[in-house]
Amino acid sequence: MKFYPIHLDIKNKPCLVVGGGKVAQRKVIKLCQAGAAVTVISKELTPDLKVLNEQKQFKYLNRHYHTGDVNDFFLVFAATNNLELNKQIIRGAKSKQVLSNRINGVDEGDFILPATCQVGDLHIGITTQGQSPALSARMRRYFMQKLSTLTPEEIEAVADVRRQMLISDNEKDKVDMMTLVDEIIHKIESNPVEPDKL
Repeated sequence: MKFYPIHLDIKNKPCLVVGGGKVAQRKVIKLCQAGAAVTVISKELTPDLKVLNEQKQFKYLNRHYHTGDVNDFFLVFAATNNLELNKQIIRGAKSKQVLSNRINGVDEGDFILPATCQVGDLHIGITTQGQSPALSARMRRYFMQKLSTLTPEEIEAVADVRRQMLISDNEKDKVDMMTLVDEIIHKIESNPVEPDKL
């Protein structure tokens, strides 16, 4: 199966996560960080999700999944530990043309999520089309080590120069931007990787 790589603006968009375990927790945290309007349906929550719920970071429905719960959502995540229930959630989402993701079924959902590492606005996504999550995870650890010497301020500095370049169309600004880019690439290339941490 082939997937189209894309970054979505989901700010204020309604997103549903069914499940309250560790995997669901990771989905919820990243959705909240992206500014989504998150709803969680689960009878139980991890301690961290309980804290987020107390902070009103998402809407919590303390009950089991009901048919039709997927209606009117932009994205749906089937993240329970019940394989058949996850399949039911995906079928419901597809029947309503709602984009869906199932944690243990690449071939049934509409999208997969890459392993990611991030420094400021530099965001790297790694995927094997869902075929080898272990490889994606190891590649993520590799790039996290390589990027560890960078700071968000360095990434922002490149963006600042680019903004100036777009306004001025000045050759010096173009040179300055590429100099900063070269310095970042050099730092990444020069940063050694510790194999025992991969």
